[in-house]
Amino acid sequence: MARLSLFTVVALAISGLVSAAPVQEVDLSNKELAKRSTYSGTATFFHPATEGGSTGACGPEENNNSAIVALNAPQYGDLSSKSDWCGKTITIKGPAGTATARINDACPECGHGSLDLTPSLFKKVVGDESIGEADITWSLS
Repeated sequence: MARLSLFTVVALAISGLVSAAPVQEVDLSNKELAKRSTYSGTATFFHPATEGGSTGACGPEENNNSAIVALNAPQYGDLSSKSDWCGKTITIKGPAGTATARINDACPECGHGSLDLTPSLFKKVVGDESIGEADITWSLS
């Protein structure tokens, strides 16, 4: 009986230590979740030099041959400031292939998950500009 009581006391003491251990918080912010997410949307294209200017919402200069995209407004956030998405490298998959690009601009008209691509990037991912738009998926690289 004494052994059972000693065992019970030890078990209770250990369980008390375990339950008193501090709990480490896990950051499940948008950035953390974004690393694990694949987004779906529509790819369109724009000509940076003539549509919006050669400097994107994120700052760096861009041209029609840049491997950059304009991120949709719902994911970009406040269009009057630089987004946390700026400068992130993404992998885009479409009907014509896969390409890697950097988020450098914002697309006010684009819906959640959608991207506006430069013409050279559009050609790699979707095909000829005459297609106009296509379904894509993308994720952080």
